[in-house]
Amino acid sequence: MTTTWDRRRATHLYLRAGFGARPDELDEALSLGREGTISRLVDYDAIPTAELEAYLDFNTEASDLDGYSDVPYDRFGNLLRWWYLRMQHTPRPLEERMTLFWHNHFATSINKVEAPQLMYAQNQIFRTLGMAHFADLLLAVSRDPAMLIWLDNASNIKDAPNENFAREVMELFTMGVNRYGQQDVTEAARAFTGWTIDPEHNNRFVFNPDFHDDGAKTFLFNRGFFKGEDIIAILAARPETASFITAKLARFFLGGDPSPALSQRLQSLYTSTSGNIREVVREILRSDDFDATADTPDKIKSPAELFVHQRRVLGARDDPGGWVSWPEAMGEALFRPPNVGGWKGGQSWIHTGAYLLRVNIAFNIMTQPSRSGDRLMWEISRVFEDRAFGSPTELIDFLLDRFNVIAPSASLRESLRALFAGAGDPSTWDRGWYDYWGRMAAFLVMSSPEYQLQ
Repeated sequence: MTTTWDRRRATHLYLRAGFGARPDELDEALSLGREGTISRLVDYDAIPTAELEAYLDFNTEASDLDGYSDVPYDRFGNLLRWWYLRMQHTPRPLEERMTLFWHNHFATSINKVEAPQLMYAQNQIFRTLGMAHFADLLLAVSRDPAMLIWLDNASNIKDAPNENFAREVMELFTMGVNRYGQQDVTEAARAFTGWTIDPEHNNRFVFNPDFHDDGAKTFLFNRGFFKGEDIIAILAARPETASFITAKLARFFLGGDPSPALSQRLQSLYTSTSGNIREVVREILRSDDFDATADTPDKIKSPAELFVHQRRVLGARDDPGGWVSWPEAMGEALFRPPNVGGWKGGQSWIHTGAYLLRVNIAFNIMTQPSRSGDRLMWEISRVFEDRAFGSPTELIDFLLDRFNVIAPSASLRESLRALFAGAGDPSTWDRGWYDYWGRMAAFLVMSSPEYQLQ
């Protein structure tokens, strides 16, 4: 790992391991150093969330499925706003970042599941086990009622085996394509028979032995009287799974494939730690591969990432309300992935129409009133921290830092200088000035190509 550590690299780390950084977080990161900041992000369990839970007015354990029907966020719109608020305000940004990763990996849609409470319960699994051992996460998700409904295993019985989940758990969730045969699908489906839900008890997971095929099975060259738990254990321990999962995690943080050296290191680490996700993520963030991406940031923010980052840098304090429709308009409807393969990401987030929409959304944000009735939503002067600037250059540097733009182009700086040329003497800049010129400057930054990257 390189020894360079500065504000640029701290910002880059917070963009990719979270949803951007406030100035105070960057100051703390410079004080902690690279290793200390990575540890703070990765080893987040000690960071209390009581204040966050109180703010969200929501504190239901993921395992408490008997009580999920009493969850106040039992409507889809409320659930969606709850998660966006959580991503914005969490003191554990990597926890939510990993929840977002696993939501795309184990892509499940409310369009088929239908019950927001079940989608919430699955979301909590990603949050509580997202940095645990992969075998534990895989088992919990495989037994999750939302997944049982989504991939039809709730109706998988010995007299009529359903192979849908058995196929996807190998191809999409563990080993990848072309690493298993049809016999493995057939035998795994037999092992998962009897895994179903109990509609009389909030659709909780149950194992029904009357529907289970208890005969001998041959799966990936293993022979035994396997049940679903055995299949999960075998898959989690496979070298193909070590390769597939570590490569996907690396691409999530790097924006591209890891180097051969890092790839081998991650696979070995996965094997030696029995699939410890936290240690794999730590190694990615500590790697030279990750450090190098700070010099040429080219990973496009997904619509959800962009939305949360916008609210963080603006210090928005209101319920996002109708704003939550914007990520969906840009192509990422949380809890409604396009298919079981999830969102492709990368360049698919940016095309002519999508980029224009991003610009229009930035314009809508910057031109809307800061108040809704008596409720203050956000205030542009707070973005500039009510501070005085000695020159336009000083203001531009501050603005780019505040909006986490780590590789501003000369053209963006020139556009900002041209804007401020008509803004008057810096000594006259007050709250009224910010309400016009500040909004214009923020719009230029938020609509720039550089702001779309992290």
